[in-house]
Amino acid sequence: MRDEVTFEKIDTNNCFDKDATLVIKRDAIVNNVKSIKESTKSKIIAVVKENGYGLGLGNLYNIIKDQDIFMYAVIASNEALGLRKEGCDKDILMLTPIMDYDELSLLVSQDVVLALGNTKQIDKLKKIYEKTGKKPRVHIKINTGMGRYGFNVDDIPDFNEYTDFLSIEGCFSHLAGGNNYKKTVENQVQKFKSAIEKIKETGVDTGICHISNSSATMTFGALGFDAVRVGSAILGKVAVRSNLEVSVWLESKVYSIYKRQKGEPIGYGGEATLKRDSSLAIVRVGTGCGVSLMQRGPMDHTLMSGVKGVIKRMLSVPFMTVQINDKTYPVIGRTGISHMAVDVTGSEVKEGDTVKIQVNPLLIHPYVERKII
Repeated sequence: MRDEVTFEKIDTNNCFDKDATLVIKRDAIVNNVKSIKESTKSKIIAVVKENGYGLGLGNLYNIIKDQDIFMYAVIASNEALGLRKEGCDKDILMLTPIMDYDELSLLVSQDVVLALGNTKQIDKLKKIYEKTGKKPRVHIKINTGMGRYGFNVDDIPDFNEYTDFLSIEGCFSHLAGGNNYKKTVENQVQKFKSAIEKIKETGVDTGICHISNSSATMTFGALGFDAVRVGSAILGKVAVRSNLEVSVWLESKVYSIYKRQKGEPIGYGGEATLKRDSSLAIVRVGTGCGVSLMQRGPMDHTLMSGVKGVIKRMLSVPFMTVQINDKTYPVIGRTGISHMAVDVTGSEVKEGDTVKIQVNPLLIHPYVERKII
């Protein structure tokens, strides 16, 4: 039952009332981790960035913490500190090369493994060692094609000069993908291997090496390296076919049902016109909750997927569907900020029935309740 609404409870700067719940299926997440581990035979680096991919950092961590995770990976300091607050005593890898001295000092004090991807970090890390006597732990970040962070393969410094004050424990890169996915991955892997060899030639052990993200892991495995780095795959949301189970979705209720006549326009801009007399179920969920018009299940970012989407729009084929009572129904018209219309013509759908919507949890509004089942 929804909380009682009273005048005294109203916070005029927080008037969100989301008629939806982000449902998180614990067993699916656990089974996905086990499946990834079994299929790759590799160490698992669990990426829990962006507040646990929208599930809640603590929620995701506490679901997978007993699954023999080798290391956790984050992109922000508050995520690393949040894991420590949850009691995480495993290694945590900061994927972003941090530049601020105070932030670096804090992370080193919490035994967080740092991404070393810029020579400008070196002096600050050396000062931390000189001040504390503790060698900052690092994984060397190599740029093989993403272009955002890391050392270029042709510009590898002599890391042996830094081993007196740094503990070099790993080396990693990030796959960029592309239209010819296999070839792009192969090219990046070759660059990564070249960088590893150059580092080893200086007498430095590169430690744990990893490059496979979720899509690559489910397509190629560990690509011959020591670990796989997975985040969306743990949730069963990858842009490739797999045996993983989607573990998170949005739930709401059918709010009301209306009879509409053939020829009536539906939604903003009248983008949809009914081709028959119809029954429409109104659901109080829309873009304000984080529901995207582009989400129908596992994300597909390929060019062909985009072309298919345009064709579907041109042909007025439903671009988004939801599930009600285990059956699939099309969303009609443009989804609004707080409502959508679902065509349930000829069904026994009634007000109050549960509506299940496949979403990208990263986009779900933080005020939407998270529920673990």
